[in-house]
Order: sequence, then structure tokens, then C-alpha cells
Amino acid sequence: MTGLTLGRVFGTEVRAHWTWVPIIAFIAVIFGVDLTDGSAAVLPTWLAWGSSISTAVLVFASVAAHELAHVRVARMYGQQVPVVVVQLLGGPYVMEVKPGNAGEEIRISLAGPAFSFLMAVVFGVVGALIDFGPLSTAPDPIQAVGFVATMVAVFNTMLCIVNLVPGYPMDGARALHGFVWRRTGNDQTAAAATVRVGRSVGVVLIMLGLLSMVFYDSLVGFALVISGWMMMNSSKFMDRRTGLQELIAGLHAGDAIDGDPGSVPPQLTLDVFAAEYLGERNGAAAMVVRGDDLVGLIGTAQIRRIPARSWPNTHTEQAMVPIASVPTVDADMDLWAALETLERARLDAVLVTTGEAGTHLLTRRSAAKLVHERAEQRQRQLAALVQAKGSRFRGR
Repeated sequence: MTGLTLGRVFGTEVRAHWTWVPIIAFIAVIFGVDLTDGSAAVLPTWLAWGSSISTAVLVFASVAAHELAHVRVARMYGQQVPVVVVQLLGGPYVMEVKPGNAGEEIRISLAGPAFSFLMAVVFGVVGALIDFGPLSTAPDPIQAVGFVATMVAVFNTMLCIVNLVPGYPMDGARALHGFVWRRTGNDQTAAAATVRVGRSVGVVLIMLGLLSMVFYDSLVGFALVISGWMMMNSSKFMDRRTGLQELIAGLHAGDAIDGDPGSVPPQLTLDVFAAEYLGERNGAAAMVVRGDDLVGLIGTAQIRRIPARSWPNTHTEQAMVPIASVPTVDADMDLWAALETLERARLDAVLVTTGEAGTHLLTRRSAAKLVHERAEQRQRQLAALVQAKGSRFRGR
């Protein structure tokens, strides 16, 4: 995940996605121009631009608070979210939080929209008191506060409504998953139903967007088409994710240990390492060993961060991840949970404790190999089942 780190809240690192730079600039310019538009100017120039910038910043703060509401409720149920990246729609908490039951999922998923609704009410009341109450004739600075409060209230209302749409990556998809899970008692059935609904919502949004572009407003239509396309793609991703989860059900981290992780010396240059070690070992990781000591791990994820022109002058010990920073999983851990640990670490391998001598790694390569074998086994089973049914049919 990318973004500018802002700090830690509730034990979670908060990052702002880079897309907020143009978003905040766009909001500030749109409102600033509108409030200083010639004879129609509502506020003095300095106050108008101050109000527009304040509105843009509070829009970002509203989305951040929305995401942190999910994190706060998740922590109440013992869930840990190491990092949250604040982006305009569809925060990645959806991938991080693993509720223990349907009730937890419903409450965690609805925490964001509920907090946005609360902020909409608070800011809306402030705006209404200034715009329509005894302060309606107050000086310009008070009017500026009323404008900002009203705009932030409108945004939070829209944030609440949009996030309740039942399609990934919106909160409504997780809420729907929780409700179906509670009703059916089956997590996989709920996942499949949520994917179908999300895909259908995406199609509907695209159709509405195309109609809007022809008969109403091209900008609104374009936004609907993009939203629908995003939901359809997110649903496809979740569908593949659910299929993979079903495929490796029952497997553990120990089942995917890399049988040939290999080791390299700290002084080996990256050009040699890449050519001789990673050529046909995509997704693998090597142990960096100094004498008898394991000092770190290195793989594709590390060397890709270094320009290729620098490889001949860069040693593995300069690019490796220190062994103390590599996550460790137990061999009996569910393989899906172990893979999530690997993904969050953004490494090519994690250490696996087995109770046996030696160092054991779960690598992306070994996991992919196991998944491939499992898929082939599933295909053979399906082929055998089809053949058996065909034989019974011909025997009648």
C-alpha cells in the first residue's frame, strides 16, 4: 500500500493515498472560484479561499474518520489493522479485518457509514443555525463557518449513502456479506452472494451512467460508469479470492514450505543474484548467510526497489530485509492466514516454525506451486466425476 504516513491512531498507522493531492486541490479551486466569482462573490477573497481550503481539508478528515471508525470497532473485537490507507472510496480495511462471526462483520462494516451520518448531522446543525437561525445576519467570518459546515455535512451524507451500496469495495458489500452469513450460517455462500450482487450493481451503474451521458449530464454519467466499472472489477477480484480460499481450505503453512530456498553470501552483487538465482525462481527468496548466521532474506520484492543500473555495485546485505524484521508463522497456522501475513509484509517469504532443526520458509513461489498442484488435483477429481457420470448414463 502506498501513501504519505500521517501518524498512528488506535495503534494503526494512518496513510493518505496520493490521489488526495489532486482531490483536495480540485475541491479548493472549485469552491474558491465559486465564492469569488465577480459580482456574485459571496465572501471577501481571503475568506472565500480560506473557506474553500478548509472545506477540502475537512473532506479528507471526514474520510479518515470514516475509516478509523471501522478500525475502532474492529479493535473492540480483538481485530488488528496494522495500516489504513485513506482513499476517497473503498478503504482497504475490507481486506485487513477478519471478523469472527456475522454480527461482528455487520457492526464493523456499518461503523464507517454510521460515523459519517453522525458527522453529517453535527455539521448540518451548525450550518443550519448559521444559515437560517439568529446568526444568518452575522459577520462574514461566521457566514464562512456556515458555508464550510454545510458543505461538509453534504459530503458526509453522500459518503454515508455511497458506502452503503452493496458492492465491493464499499462498506455495503461487507454488511451484505454479514447479513447473508448470519442468515445462511455459511461464510462461503455469503461471499458468493455478495459477489453476484456487486457485479449486478456494477452493471446497473454503468447502464445508468451511459444513459446519463446521453440524456442528462456527461460528467455525472462518466462518474457512474467509472463507479460501476470499479465495482465489477472489485467483485471479480473478490470472486477469485474466494475461489482461492476454497481451493486451499484445510491446508496449513507447513504444507507450503519451500523445499529449496537457497542461500547467498552478503557480498554477492544484485546483478549476479538476479541472473543466477531469480531467473527461473519467480516469487522465491534467498537466505542471506554470513558464516553460520542467518542475517536476512532477499527476493524480488527487495531488488525491484533498486534501479538495475545500481545492481553491479549493490550487495545483497544492502538490499536484504534483516532477519529480525521478517514475520514468523507457525506450521499449524491456516495457510490462508499465513498468506495474508506474507502479503501484508510485502515480502517474498516468511519464516515458519516447525519444531524441527533448520530454517524453514514459506515463499510466494512455494505457495504458488502448492496452489497449482491443488488446482490440478481438483481438475482431475472433476474430470473423474464427469467420466463416472457419463459411464453410468451410457450403461442405462
